[in-house]
Formats: sequence, C-alpha cells, structure tokens
Amino acid sequence: MQPIKRESVADLVYEQIMEQILKGEWAPGSKIPSENELSKLLGVSRISIREAFQRLVSLGILETRQGDGTYVKEFTPGVYMNSLIPLCVLDPVDLKEVMEYRKITEIETSGLAAERATQADIEELQEIYARMQASIDDISAFAAEDLNFHLAMAKASKNSLIIKVNQIVKNILSVSMSDIVSSLGTHMGLYYHKQLIDAVIRRDPELAKRIMAEHIEITIESLQGRFMS
Repeated sequence: MQPIKRESVADLVYEQIMEQILKGEWAPGSKIPSENELSKLLGVSRISIREAFQRLVSLGILETRQGDGTYVKEFTPGVYMNSLIPLCVLDPVDLKEVMEYRKITEIETSGLAAERATQADIEELQEIYARMQASIDDISAFAAEDLNFHLAMAKASKNSLIIKVNQIVKNILSVSMSDIVSSLGTHMGLYYHKQLIDAVIRRDPELAKRIMAEHIEITIESLQGRFMS
C-alpha cells in the first residue's frame, strides 16, 4: 500500500483496502490495522480512514467489533457482488456490452417507474432534466446528469435489486455515458428524457417502455462504427 496524495482521499483509502482484501492480503476473518496504524501507513487523516471503514462496513465487507477492532467478514454471495465495485473501475469499458445491458434492464425498469413513481420521484426527474438543459454546453456536466436521470428512473421503479445493481455498475455507466454524450451531443438525451418524464406522469408503463426502447436502439445505431466493432 502506498501513501495517498490525490483528491477524494476517502475513496482512495477505500480502493486500497479493497485491493488488499481482493488480493488475499487480508483474508476473511482477519483483523485489519487500526485507524491510527492505517493513518500513519497511508499518510492521511483518521477521518478519511473512518469514512472508508464506514463504507466497507455498510457493504458488509468489514465488521467493527466493539473494543476489539475491525475485521474482514466472511464472504457471502452478496459481498461478492459488492466487491465488484472496484473491479468495475479498473476494467476497460466495452460500450457495446454496456448498451446491451441497458437494453435488457432499462426498458422494463422504465415501465416499473411509470407504475410506481411517487410525486417526489417525478419532481426529482424534472429537476435533473432542468440541470441537463442548463448543461448543454458542458459535456461532462451533461453526461453526469444524464446518468443521474437513468439512476433516478431505477430508483422510481422501487425495485431494490435493480437499484443496487445499478449502484454496483455505476462507474461503468458513468464512463460509457461520457463516451455517448461526447459522440452524439445533448439533443437526443433531452428529447427522449422529456418523453420519459411525460410517460411517467401519465402513469403509462407501455409508453415508457416504448420510449426507452427507441432511445436505446437509436443510440446503438448512432454509435455503430465508432465505439462498437
């Protein structure tokens, strides 16, 4: 492990701890160094160490034993899914596979969102859309809000598994969204997202699914020959 000198210190602490666990340096059931020890080893504050610990505990990867220290938990299938998060960051993004994943999941998710969205969900979608409109000249900001929109649609589905899986692959989706917006611009996203909001407001799941299907199909067609081989 190396001292951390970049921004997002807590995230980088998290990544280094995960790397030690995934490499088997810290085996399930083993006690890991204390906050003080890791603070000195990595050259960061105890606050950053604590934030990383809290994140890993919430994912079920670490457990804190009162008065005893912090331990690596025995892996369960759910923990294995959570441990994909850093691998998603490190692996190269295959845009074709990402779009296939989105085609499989987002169409039905949109239908569920149209059925189950609360007024608060609708307002969140509208707020994100407004931020997209305000970011049409900033590709990076627009891509971030574009992804936020799709994650908000998943949230509106009220399906906890869909929401969790999207969070696991969020980093992959983020990279692919930047590629898409950089290549195709902002007009398409604004058009289809407005149509999706209207379908959710109308509580029309079949319309929402048709709009999302068309949105993804046109995106795939537009990207042929650029990112996909």
